[in-house]
Amino acid sequence: PHSISTHLSLIAGGLAPRPNRPKREVIFRPYSSRDAHILLQLKRTVEVVSTTTSSTRGDEGDRKVNARSGRGRIKTLLDGALTAGKAARNEGVVPEIKRLKEYGSDGTPPVALANIVAEAAIERAVKPTVAICVTKLTAMETDTAEQISQLRRRVDEIVAFLANGLGDDMGTDKNHIQLKKMANKLLHEPTMRLREGGIERGEIDDVVRNIEMKLV
Repeated sequence: PHSISTHLSLIAGGLAPRPNRPKREVIFRPYSSRDAHILLQLKRTVEVVSTTTSSTRGDEGDRKVNARSGRGRIKTLLDGALTAGKAARNEGVVPEIKRLKEYGSDGTPPVALANIVAEAAIERAVKPTVAICVTKLTAMETDTAEQISQLRRRVDEIVAFLANGLGDDMGTDKNHIQLKKMANKLLHEPTMRLREGGIERGEIDDVVRNIEMKLV
């Protein structure tokens, strides 16, 4: 997440090499309207992702497709890049860019000066924004992992209970092994849905009950 967020933020800030000219030296031009056009494109992309996230599968999808989904992570990355791109061109955040103001929108500043200001923009605008973005993404991943762990633990307890009811010796009896295999198969689909953000925390109880009914 850190490298992806950094790369997107550098692109948004006009601080990354162009893919079609990778060997061409990057000249930071915070006052260039042409270089800043990436912010408009990025903003429109974020709007599309946001609209798709909220409209997918209608009202039911509104409740299920949330920040933990793949789209949620993409939106977080794009939002971070957009914030970094704006901050890199903000005199209040990066006062050093004022040194390039005399070159206007179309002028090209000296490479040495542009590099000094670019370093300041990376330190003041890009790195802090990336740190916030990575923190948000980590929180998403941690929450999802905890919910998956909780789901599996509860199903394991059901398997153990059912196995004991059949008089099984835990972990060795054939019936217990079969129950465990069946439970693992039943867990696959909801586990994938959790990772994709298709199951809310409050719906885990229903998932567990459904699996229990199939195991009995």
